[in-house]
Amino acid sequence: MDVTTQLVKHVLSSSLETIPEKAMERAKLSILDTIACAIGGSNDPIARFSRNLGALSGGKPECTVWISGEKLPASLAALVNATTARALDFDDTYEICINGCHASAYDVPPALALAERDPSITGSELLSAVATAIDLHIRLARSITTNAIDTGRDNMVAVWGATAVSTKLLRLDEQKTRNAFGIAYAHAAGEFQMYEEGAHTVALQQGLRARSGLEAALSAMVGFNGPREPFFGKYGFYKAFEPDYDLEMLLDGLGSDYLNASISFKPWPSCRATHHGIDGLLKLREKHNFTGEDIVSIELGLNQRARSVVAQPHDQKWNPKDPVVARFSLPYAVSVAAQRGSVGIDDFRKETLMDLAVRKIMAATKVEIDPEIDRTHGRDGNSPTTVTVNLKSGAQYSIRIDEPFGHPKNPALLADGMRKLEVCAEMSMLPFTQKQLGLIGEFVDELDKRASLAPLFELLVGGK
Repeated sequence: MDVTTQLVKHVLSSSLETIPEKAMERAKLSILDTIACAIGGSNDPIARFSRNLGALSGGKPECTVWISGEKLPASLAALVNATTARALDFDDTYEICINGCHASAYDVPPALALAERDPSITGSELLSAVATAIDLHIRLARSITTNAIDTGRDNMVAVWGATAVSTKLLRLDEQKTRNAFGIAYAHAAGEFQMYEEGAHTVALQQGLRARSGLEAALSAMVGFNGPREPFFGKYGFYKAFEPDYDLEMLLDGLGSDYLNASISFKPWPSCRATHHGIDGLLKLREKHNFTGEDIVSIELGLNQRARSVVAQPHDQKWNPKDPVVARFSLPYAVSVAAQRGSVGIDDFRKETLMDLAVRKIMAATKVEIDPEIDRTHGRDGNSPTTVTVNLKSGAQYSIRIDEPFGHPKNPALLADGMRKLEVCAEMSMLPFTQKQLGLIGEFVDELDKRASLAPLFELLVGGK
């Protein structure tokens, strides 16, 4: 059986009965996390731009734009909701591979759009589709052995996760699913320049690929075909774009080991590569009871790869003037943690970036390559980080963080997702009542028992 056939059959055959319970439970957290991040990000300019784009395009009013409540065609609703969910860089991410990926915010919005479009889709179908699509998305991402920092090709595989969730929920047969995968190849795109410049496309790419995957599946449904060998054909993805790949990382455990269970949860709204430093600083601050005013300097050590993302170029990372840049600045995020004892959505608004107390700590913060970490974890995108704090008293405190909270070895639970939902709701463009938030959490917790998802979509609109 060729590889593409194996992948297609994997997508079509998975179900509540075949997917491990841990993977189904993690799919619930992915859904709740994506909703929470969209609510929290709804007031961000990037979210506003995406809603304006949806309104400009218009079309059949079949699916809800979360929070604001407008109705758009399924593919446009997926674009707006996915972009909004990534606006704050708060959404969960897979970090145990060279490049990582934000699979949930790509794959959950088209899944929910299709479930609203077709009320016959059950909660267990949705969970199965989300767990399967994220598993495939991660497998494709981790099979790539080249570093996106070196190639500039970032997460080109994302379109196939959104395609997988869409073909499964549209209940396409094997031939049409294979065509959808082929059509999706025409949509595949991903670049690293957006990170270099801190561009809005860091979030918009999420929406573009969510829409592309859904439209690839719809295209196959109405009769279009695509190349039958989008992955390993003569000009397929791996030969054309990623000739250095690891087939074992794509296929090992396919159908039994669902990698969506290994996604990392984000407790703070910044690049995951900053979380080791934030976690370490907060642990030291709590243990030794110092404040930002007590700090003389901070020293951070990590690998070259992570440093190049969150500490370079120096003039941007030590002087962030834009929220997107700030979310990818290790010195800024750690200085916020040092000064305020927490890191929240409000800390990345444009008007808060110039806080003089935070800037003072940031100016006294150094980020260096730790030779030992670089030797043992040189290929990790999110590097273990050493944190050393020097105080005015002469005291020096140090800690090394390998697995910050939210890592699959230090995992979050659905209850953590509920707390995040409540925090995000405080920043929503429209208010959500405590009762409404509780009902969202309860609905997601009981998804496997839901005959229809129809009641959920009204709960996702604020201001009621």
